[in-house]
Amino acid sequence: MGGKCDVDNLKKRTRDYWKSVDNNYIEQLLGCELKIAAQEPDRLRGVDRPVHTLALTVGESFEPLLQVVCVLKPKRVVLVLNTSYSGTPGIDHGTLLKQYMLSLKQAPLPEQFRPDLADNSFDLIELPKDTPTHVFRALREALQKPEAQPPAGFTNVVDITGAKKSMVVGAFLYAAHSGLPITYVDFDEYDRDWRRPYGFTCRIGAIANPYAAFHLRDWEQVRRLYESYSFRNARVLLGSEPGSGSQGNGILGAMSQTLDATANRELLFEPRDLEKVQRLAELLRMYEEWENGNYAVAKQMRDRFDPPLPDDVAPWSIDVLGPIWPNVSAATTATAAAQQLLDEHLKLKHGEPDPTHSLFARPKPLLAYVSDEQAKIERLIMKNEDYRSAYLRAAALDEFLLKARLCIAWLKDSLVLKDNSGSTSKVSNLSNADQIKGFKLLADHSGAGAMREVLLRSRPLRLGGIGEIEIASGCPSLNKYWDGKALDFLHNQGFTKLRGEAIHTHLYLPRSVAEAALEWVKAAVDEFIQNWLEHFYPGTVAVATGKKERVAAPSWSRLVEVCDLTFLPPGLR
Repeated sequence: MGGKCDVDNLKKRTRDYWKSVDNNYIEQLLGCELKIAAQEPDRLRGVDRPVHTLALTVGESFEPLLQVVCVLKPKRVVLVLNTSYSGTPGIDHGTLLKQYMLSLKQAPLPEQFRPDLADNSFDLIELPKDTPTHVFRALREALQKPEAQPPAGFTNVVDITGAKKSMVVGAFLYAAHSGLPITYVDFDEYDRDWRRPYGFTCRIGAIANPYAAFHLRDWEQVRRLYESYSFRNARVLLGSEPGSGSQGNGILGAMSQTLDATANRELLFEPRDLEKVQRLAELLRMYEEWENGNYAVAKQMRDRFDPPLPDDVAPWSIDVLGPIWPNVSAATTATAAAQQLLDEHLKLKHGEPDPTHSLFARPKPLLAYVSDEQAKIERLIMKNEDYRSAYLRAAALDEFLLKARLCIAWLKDSLVLKDNSGSTSKVSNLSNADQIKGFKLLADHSGAGAMREVLLRSRPLRLGGIGEIEIASGCPSLNKYWDGKALDFLHNQGFTKLRGEAIHTHLYLPRSVAEAALEWVKAAVDEFIQNWLEHFYPGTVAVATGKKERVAAPSWSRLVEVCDLTFLPPGLR
């Protein structure tokens, strides 16, 4: 190898090589450069799998490309060549480089860096033009050939060390598009006078594919999932940072990695950027709980944000319903959760300790719940295309509103009670115990048809042990909001009949019927708010103006702004 292989001697030999045009780089320098570079583990990292086909963009200098071939030891080599090099035709330039690479098999090299290439291991491509497009197409064609396909356990690699910038861009884009490892040769020390690098200071290894390193495709998917209200799946893609015994995964795992294995292991992102993504993950979890109707947990999460969330990114129902909603997050078994959920639900429906604490006695939470439900039904149709669920939920909300009208009338002493003897009285004439009993019976009553009839003043509703109830004078009558609607058939029982069939049988419901149910329930909500809620609780809507409209997650751009995700490319913001 031409003398002692140490740094000082190698520097001198390198300068001698630069001075003479007759010196042989492979014989005099290459082996010693690799031997010294290999003393630092970070320098010659290569890639994580054996290389089958190595594609090289070729420039004027051969030295770094020879180093790459020695480190990666590919089975095949693709040389992407310009039209000419200082007057030499591109194909001739490539043929010379090929001969040098073939000679490596017998060169004075450490065995770990000796490639084993044959004459038929090469594919030389001279580009008609050195544009990124031509490079991209050339690599695509070359690496799609049957002989270029890597066997199991191997990979193909694109190296972007040599050639003009336009060629490098095309090679980089192809590798990023194809998910191939991208390698590059860099140097730590340059000679001031010669303005050339010392080969033994080379660093050879994979650099990040931007789509892999930054998980750009995953960010695009996170955005799509968020906008379709698939909050859990979006959160899963965000992943987690490395922890005790864990490598981390997803976007957070990638953000916690390094582009190159340098000694100081500098991360791609600042810790505060990881904290921003964690904040986004917590927001997604809050929205997931909210969309599932778990308002209590969503409220707990909202209150933990530091700095606090702006009001416009938190649906109003979280703030209003969270403090009163059932919370079974501490239950340790499904049975315990189910029992606790039923108990807390009944307390909220019946009122604890009396009906004045019922949900039906709280106009603001009632308005928040009804507004939220209507918006969720619409999303089931527009975003989820789950027409059966949308119909069932619309029918349930319609029945809930019928019950709410009667319960409010009971609480406001606007019902007339008839006992078996035909005597009439008001709710306020009952004992406290009978008022509690009667309200529970009313709140537990099911049957949309019977409730609709009493609200229309068509016939009384019988409550066991209490008697019959009717609407009192001075109480609103139910406006026929269903008149003229698509589902107004079977004497206005068609809507309810379809619901029963959908629950108990195999009934299929198309989009048109789900949209008709949405139209029906929107009319029901409007009638309830204007004719009943505002009648018994005047000013409720005015107080909630600007709040009750917060029934959706914010836009993606607003979410990015709140989480300060400034590191995202503009197109993903």
